[in-house]
Amino acid sequence: MAEFFKKKKRKTSNVSVYPEYKGPPAPPNRFGIKPGYRWDGVDRSNGFERKYFEKNSSMKASEEEAYLWSVQDM
Repeated sequence: MAEFFKKKKRKTSNVSVYPEYKGPPAPPNRFGIKPGYRWDGVDRSNGFERKYFEKNSSMKASEEEAYLWSVQDM
């Protein structure tokens, strides 16, 4: 009887796997979400994500420059 229950527990679940997008790399986004497999590769956004990344990178660059300038004479 124990063998019967062991066999019953071994059932594999049917996990469906969705295909992944294969094409040119997608533009980055704040949340790291990959595009769907049906995405045609056209960025139809209003440009907010691009401006967001540009602003963050310019802020980091200016902070680094300010730090290097402040420790220059040491």
